[in-house]
Amino acid sequence: MTTATQGAFDRLVDVSADTIQWARDLVAVVRNSFGERRRARIEAELDRKQDELRRTVLQLADALGMEAHETRKALIRESFLASGRTPNESSDS
Repeated sequence: MTTATQGAFDRLVDVSADTIQWARDLVAVVRNSFGERRRARIEAELDRKQDELRRTVLQLADALGMEAHETRKALIRESFLASGRTPNESSDS
């Protein structure tokens, strides 16, 4: 092989190796970008679900608080009915 041919062959090998490495890097970047988008989608869904659950918990706490208030009122009313006194009479004693 002549020197010119050998030099051209060496450059072709170098360019080919660089091209193959570039293609590998590109595939890795594309593959990682799909993973990042999937991860971002999952995190967004988890954020939405967390907000939904937080609203549900607050609504249930509010409902329980109202129910507890009504229960206390009913117990006080029953206590006065059982004693035969009205709220004004109990403060006079």
